Amino acid sequence: MRTSRLAFCLSHLLALLLLIPTAHALDDSGAKAVVAKFMGSQKIEGMDISARQHVITDLNGDSRPDIVLLWDALGPTFGYSKMSIFLDQGKNYRTLTTDLGGQVEKLTVKGSTIFVDTLMPGPNDPRCCPTRKTQLRYQWAQGKLMQLK
Repeated sequence: MRTSRLAFCLSHLLALLLLIPTAHALDDSGAKAVVAKFMGSQKIEGMDISARQHVITDLNGDSRPDIVLLWDALGPTFGYSKMSIFLDQGKNYRTLTTDLGGQVEKLTVKGSTIFVDTLMPGPNDPRCCPTRKTQLRYQWAQGKLMQLK
């Protein structure tokens, strides 16, 4: 009798645990799949686009993994970089994209702050060859991406 009660309780506990939603874990291959789908949808006439770097993080503090993507659009004689943010909404992602200035070197994320290391043109630099190191900073706050000064 005691064994059947224990089995009954354990089976109901297991059923309850199965009803609780599990934390949505995003690994690197899952992030790459999200990035690949997004990149496939980007069409810029005369430009080749490519993903450069992505970071998996929780930007908005909702305990769901978000993605920050650094990507490039390259034309025959010029190019520029963009940053896209993918906020996990459960079954899909809310995507925001912004243009980045300068020659982008690296992306780093700490908490809700995004750091983009760039080279900007110095006073005597030719257009091709910027030398002034600059760090752009962005933060996700109050439901939007803000560039910090």
